[in-house]
Amino acid sequence: MKNLLTRFLKSSKLFELFMIFIGITFSMQFNNWNEERKLKQLELELISDLYVDVTEDYNDIQKNIITTEKSFLRPLKYLDSCLTTIQPVNQSDLKDKLQIKMGRSSMSMNIGAYESFKHQGIALMKNSRLKIKLFEYYESGLNQLNRQRESQSEFGDNYIMPLSIKYCENFFEMPYSNYLLLRNNPSDKRVINYWVRMYEFNQYINKKLIPLQEDLKLEKEKELIANGIDPKLILQVAETSKS
Repeated sequence: MKNLLTRFLKSSKLFELFMIFIGITFSMQFNNWNEERKLKQLELELISDLYVDVTEDYNDIQKNIITTEKSFLRPLKYLDSCLTTIQPVNQSDLKDKLQIKMGRSSMSMNIGAYESFKHQGIALMKNSRLKIKLFEYYESGLNQLNRQRESQSEFGDNYIMPLSIKYCENFFEMPYSNYLLLRNNPSDKRVINYWVRMYEFNQYINKKLIPLQEDLKLEKEKELIANGIDPKLILQVAETSKS
């Protein structure tokens, strides 16, 4: 009888230890699962924010290309062509106003979500392909565009603004008499020609960004859809929050 009691007590203690082990193991696994779930949620929130930013950039840059062509590049090209003809264009033959246009239509460059990604999301994001595309777009593409903008802005302030003051009157429009003066100034004509080239290069960079944006959007859409999130709904929520 005593041996049976001893064996029962030993079995009870072993069972108790076993249950404690099971409880601790389950608790650790649950905590790990819960932590992984939270990290995944943070990753998806970051991807959603990045998706909204690059979609806004994508829509914005296409408007920017059209506006730059119509409002700046076209009138500057026309002026440049009138300056490089063998003979001055007769005033009666001018097809448009002669203008030294200055300024730019700027893409907004939404980088808020990317800054968050750099500071806290690099290790969080598991999709290596998406990481590479993010660095390619933000560190290479947008940085090149930003450098071009700064260079163009500096050139405009230092060279184009003085020419505009010298030759133009209201709203950058050039009287015909001043057009004739500009034609006879080779250095000023070169400045105008270079200004046209800067706008053309700006357009080239903008157009080069579009395939990067499209690839990045597609990669983010795949990631969101794979996790049961509708990308269109993400954009709708972002649009609603702005209004």
